Amino acid sequence: MRRYLLIRIYSDNLTALSGEQFNDALLSSVRKYFGEIGVSTIAPKLLRFDPHRFEAIVGCQKSREKELQAAVALIREIAGSSVAALTVRISGTIKSLVTS
Repeated sequence: MRRYLLIRIYSDNLTALSGEQFNDALLSSVRKYFGEIGVSTIAPKLLRFDPHRFEAIVGCQKSREKELQAAVALIREIAGSSVAALTVRISGTIKSLVTS
């Protein structure tokens, strides 16, 4: 079973962001705060990324959504720009996040 997080990225000076850049920052944050074992147990996976709205849907193991939420909140920089990444919603289905 997996859980899915809808994440929104805020920045004053970031004009373009790719899914790859966000995914790199996400994995780096999980690795920094939870280590390699955390990366394998949380199993974060970027499923969708909207570069216009700066929103992402990320999946993780069902019992590890709080750890992933913490790692997301600790992302401070992407592509050299200061950012704030916030979890908007957590759900058991992607569909409920897309339709919200």
